[in-house]
Amino acid sequence: MLRVAFPLILASSGHAIRIFADRVMLSRYSSEALAASLPAGLTSFAFMAVFIGTAGYCGSFVAQYVGAGREHEAGRAVWQGLYLSLLGAVVMLLISLKTEALFAWMGHPANVQAAQISYFRILCLFTAPVLILATLNSFWNGRGRTMVVMGLELFCAATNIVLNALLIFGRCGFPELGIAGAAYATGLSAVAGMVVAFVLFWRPSNRKRFNTFPRRTFNWPELRRLVRFGLPNGLQFGLDLMAFNLFVVFMGRLGMVELAAAGIVFGLNALAFLPIIGLGMAASIFVGQGIGAGDRQFARRGVRSTLIVALLYDAVMVALFVGLPDVTLALFAGGHTSPETLAMSRICLRFVAAYLLFDAVAVVYSHAIKGAGDTRFTMIVGVAMSWGLLVVPVYLVSRWGGSLWTMWQILVIHIILAAILYLWRYRTGRWESMRVIEAHPAPDGEVDVHSDRRGWVRAIPPSGLVCVLHNRDRAHEDDALRGPVGTKEFSLGQHGLYCIFL
Repeated sequence: MLRVAFPLILASSGHAIRIFADRVMLSRYSSEALAASLPAGLTSFAFMAVFIGTAGYCGSFVAQYVGAGREHEAGRAVWQGLYLSLLGAVVMLLISLKTEALFAWMGHPANVQAAQISYFRILCLFTAPVLILATLNSFWNGRGRTMVVMGLELFCAATNIVLNALLIFGRCGFPELGIAGAAYATGLSAVAGMVVAFVLFWRPSNRKRFNTFPRRTFNWPELRRLVRFGLPNGLQFGLDLMAFNLFVVFMGRLGMVELAAAGIVFGLNALAFLPIIGLGMAASIFVGQGIGAGDRQFARRGVRSTLIVALLYDAVMVALFVGLPDVTLALFAGGHTSPETLAMSRICLRFVAAYLLFDAVAVVYSHAIKGAGDTRFTMIVGVAMSWGLLVVPVYLVSRWGGSLWTMWQILVIHIILAAILYLWRYRTGRWESMRVIEAHPAPDGEVDVHSDRRGWVRAIPPSGLVCVLHNRDRAHEDDALRGPVGTKEFSLGQHGLYCIFL
């Protein structure tokens, strides 16, 4: 399990390091830049998340194809995700044209709004490489080759940190761009990661084994299935993030100190949360490959092991946030961060510690059932809870003059209830009867057939179709033939072979 999960933990930690580095460097640039980066960054990512969740769901297709022994069809699934990524980039560019009204509605001070608009628009310009990189990462995630994803994410994190130092503060002859420099650093690091990912995706070995550059990259039936299962996943992901963004917006309306404290605390929370997302992705891989191979016990063992690691990791983070809060906040001390902001951040960390273990349960079990195809349930539950049990209560608290601590209590209760619901759904076992790939691939071309010692014959044509044939008596191990797909019976010497299309 750790062979798959540990690189994903480091990969997700790489993204967390990028967010954390942005917050630290912007806190040393100006308090307005720090306050603006969280809501603007969350808003951008919330819109992109719909397409990340939809296009990136091709990783579940890849996992089930690999588990079913139909690896040659994996590349085709990824290409449908790439087409959805390009569509998402166009949509984000259109959204970026209407940003003034959006950030004016948030009600933050005028100087913060100006920084938010600049940050948001630049991030939107780099949507395509962000979405494409996430989709290509799904190819390796689905195969269980998570070391590749780890390498790509850590490369992007290192690139982002270097570019942050150059572009935020204007070092080594680069212009001083402030919060705009942080946005350019994020976008350019995604471009670099995308280029490397494409080089790896199109390696000759991948093109031969997984058909990563087929003659026809567009496949309408596959795209339709990806949208059918992936869109609920993307909508849940996006609407959950939008709900969380509104939570931050309503918190920010209480004052600049509250908004800056939220930026610090959720930057630290990313160090705890995003590695758990990596573990959730590992659970999804185990379930997908287990479903594809028909081995439900393999899937269950993988999910159980993943949950144990997630709980252990978050237990360490809880101890750090509660026992050593000043150590975690030390990087934000000094510069433009006020003592009042640090004092409030210290209290907010206790609320984060209160929900971390429940968050681990919710993430692992929700990813597990989504790996099988149970995306409609997770969408309904996720959206209903995020908006009904988080956004609406927090909005009412802000309208009625409630306190910041009441908002935090609502967030803790929301996450605990989510953990209970996803655990219940997993325990029902409904996910075990689901699958996202087609059970009967359409035949095309010709097949090469080879018999084995058990009297079964396995055929793998160029299109990736897998045929299993059984002989009447027994075929020799070195017997081989060629025949058009769709033939029900082949003649091989004195042995009659029957083709069963799976």
